[in-house]
Amino acid sequence: MKKIMILIGLLMLAFTCLSAEQKVKKISSKQAIEYLTDENYLFVDTRSVDEYIGWPVNIEAEGHIQGAVDFPITWFSMLNKKNLEKELLRRGISKNKTLILYDNFGEKIETPLAQMGYNIQILKGGIEEWNNLKYPIEKLKGYKMYVYPQWIDDLIDGKKVANYDGRKYVILEVSYRQKPKGQIRNSIHIDDSLNHLRGERNVFKYKNIPLEIKEKFWNRPNDEKIKEILLSKGITKDTMVILYGPNLLAANRCAAVMKYAGVEDIRILNGGTKRLEKENYPFVRGYIKPIPVSGFGAEIPVNKDVLIDFDKELDLVNSPDAVIASIRSWPEYIGKVTGYTYINVKGDIANSRFGYAGSDPYHMQDYRNIDNTMFNYNIMRKRWEKWGITPDKEVSFHCGTGWRASETYFYAKAMGWDNIHVYDGGWYEWHMRKDAPRKSFGVPSDAPFSKL
Repeated sequence: MKKIMILIGLLMLAFTCLSAEQKVKKISSKQAIEYLTDENYLFVDTRSVDEYIGWPVNIEAEGHIQGAVDFPITWFSMLNKKNLEKELLRRGISKNKTLILYDNFGEKIETPLAQMGYNIQILKGGIEEWNNLKYPIEKLKGYKMYVYPQWIDDLIDGKKVANYDGRKYVILEVSYRQKPKGQIRNSIHIDDSLNHLRGERNVFKYKNIPLEIKEKFWNRPNDEKIKEILLSKGITKDTMVILYGPNLLAANRCAAVMKYAGVEDIRILNGGTKRLEKENYPFVRGYIKPIPVSGFGAEIPVNKDVLIDFDKELDLVNSPDAVIASIRSWPEYIGKVTGYTYINVKGDIANSRFGYAGSDPYHMQDYRNIDNTMFNYNIMRKRWEKWGITPDKEVSFHCGTGWRASETYFYAKAMGWDNIHVYDGGWYEWHMRKDAPRKSFGVPSDAPFSKL
């Protein structure tokens, strides 16, 4: 009887798979182009995030089919059914739409979507055929900033890599309160001393510290200190710096200070160390010794407007041509929590608009994929638009102390936004100023929604 039941179960599974397979049909690019603007259809790119944003990893096509969302085939094995459905929904992938899946060449794309009840079609010829027909393709304008593991490995091995002009480079692991499993070959190390001037973490210890000293905590170091640190790591304005680490917020904050200083070519490993761990990257142990240099090549800061201070932020708060983007969790934004052990005042900057972030000051789920890579940039932009955060305005990103805001600064920069800043002091500095206007508690009356 047991053998019979097993046989029946196998037959039922085979029938289910067969039925699901029968639901999946292949369509040509010439057929699919008719559905490009049809809201009942959605193109889904099953390749890597790197290829989606623009890297020509396997073919010449840079980017993805216009309007497509990304969902790499590798993600299906990383998620249980509940979390899979949640991640699909985050991208608008629903059972109410016909999904047109594609890869590079139109090979067989095996996913559990058909078995889960999704209506699936496969694009024959993949994006290569689509590209050959000159059909619409788009990419992240500044995609080259977000490099991937194989690109770094090929660079180290002296192979030809895309979007590299041959200049001197430094691979920099930024450490911050998390111990990595290992390093990328030829990495040098930097701690968080370039990111900020460390302060007390217990708010009760601030009582007897003078205001002029407290205000400097958690902000960038002075220009002379920034220069000293960069030179000690062998970094000049002409050095290509590749940053990564177990904490992407720390890496992005470090990148923002370098951008402010004037480093011209900054790259960030998309996904950082957490991505490498998920991909079983062959780490090495230890760092190489940096070779210091004597001159930066320009007077620091070259890009003063990357990190702005209180007076400039106050001007933007009162400007009708500017928007204050709050990159904080929803509870922080509406004034329910401060989020920090060293800030005891709840609230936010006057006129600030919600710019998304994550569950608390130390997470950025709204901007990260399940492998810690950058979330879909088109969805980011649409979220911002709903809150009036648009590139036609002068945009100031802020958070608590400038780390989360630094990450979104670079996303906006990669999208091609130019008139943008990070308010370096953030809510930490703002709440200490008596003359600093504050947003009313709760949700603004003109908000696009009241709850997330």
